[in-house]
Amino acid sequence: MADTTLTLKELAKLIWKNLLLIVIVTALFGGLAYGTANYLLPARYTASMDFVAKGKITQGGFTKWQARSQNEQAANGFQNIAISPGVIDHTTNEIDNVSPAALRENITVCSTPRSNTYTLTVTSSSPEKAKKKLKVVAKNFKKEFKLEYKQGRKAMPTKKMRRMYLKPILPTVLVKSIKFKDKTREDKTRVVKSYPNVKFASAIGTATGFLLATWGSIYWRLRRSYR
Repeated sequence: MADTTLTLKELAKLIWKNLLLIVIVTALFGGLAYGTANYLLPARYTASMDFVAKGKITQGGFTKWQARSQNEQAANGFQNIAISPGVIDHTTNEIDNVSPAALRENITVCSTPRSNTYTLTVTSSSPEKAKKKLKVVAKNFKKEFKLEYKQGRKAMPTKKMRRMYLKPILPTVLVKSIKFKDKTREDKTRVVKSYPNVKFASAIGTATGFLLATWGSIYWRLRRSYR
């Protein structure tokens, strides 16, 4: 039987011998992946805006893990407000051709570790639409928060009762108000292309092409040796 094993030296020689083919196949797969991600897949854009929760911070004495957990719970509370019927209904009434269900799925709120700063994001099919939706959502988000906070204070007159009311919404901060940060002084929103990730897709395509071309070269070498 023929020897069907390859040493590292033989493998290096094989790759060098078929280097041109490997480069062509690698470039072909990388180009296909880039073209598909950049021109064929539907693009998605995410607009984001930071806001600060003003109030009594109650994170003192927590460990890092506890503080992170509390921040995540607070972000979940803000998320519930951001996708509440009050925000969704008012936003869809102000913007035409927007599905309430789709809008609700494209709104997120995330936290900044060990901070009372949070980020509100809205995703859409174009930068302009994402930016427009975010501004309307942010406006209605502030109104809904004020409404819920005032209702809570009116319904729960004592400090202890107010804490009980606000705890399911904002467990880390007894928030009195929220303020959206203005970093640029001209526009508070940031818009990025969130899908597809062209660089990542191109890297995956290039790596796939290189592996397939190399494996194909090794396969044919072993097949000839076996014969």
